[in-house]
Amino acid sequence: MTGCIRRVTHGLLLSLLLLHGSASLGDEQADNEYRIKAAFLYNFSSFTSWPEMALQDNAQFRLCVLGHDPFEGALDSLSGKKVNGVPLKVSRLAAGESMQSCQLAFISESETGRIEETLGWLTGKPVLTVSDIDDFTLHGGIIRLKLVDNKVRFDINVDAAEQAGLKISSKLLSLATIIREEKVTAR
Repeated sequence: MTGCIRRVTHGLLLSLLLLHGSASLGDEQADNEYRIKAAFLYNFSSFTSWPEMALQDNAQFRLCVLGHDPFEGALDSLSGKKVNGVPLKVSRLAAGESMQSCQLAFISESETGRIEETLGWLTGKPVLTVSDIDDFTLHGGIIRLKLVDNKVRFDINVDAAEQAGLKISSKLLSLATIIREEKVTAR
């Protein structure tokens, strides 16, 4: 019975992701864009599996924002929601602050000049890295959010996810542009 409930819940979350992903951005583009991206971050966490050891000692799921926070409070509404059975906590980190206790790290555009160094610290660690920095996935980031025809879309670097020990749901992968070994497969 629990498996059935979980599948229904994931189906509903995927529907929410599709709804938000197809929502056009209007007059309040920046504000709406980051509210939609906040919903994407939560859904990414629901459609990603971490190695058991990465979550076993945690009383919370940490979603960290490195650098300038462009979400302007949109992430705060996620605090306390359950991810992998534990409450989500949003943390805002300054440049150079450790992200190793984070399960999901959003790397802000303000960190563009340090992106290779930042991703280098996280290589092989079970942290889902997400950003809207151009070419983020080509530098080894896992998910890049982007605007296409005023709609939020995303790329997933499946090699980087595998290296981090993360398993991304095939449902989520079917909605992404897949980045693998310098090849791009549009979906």
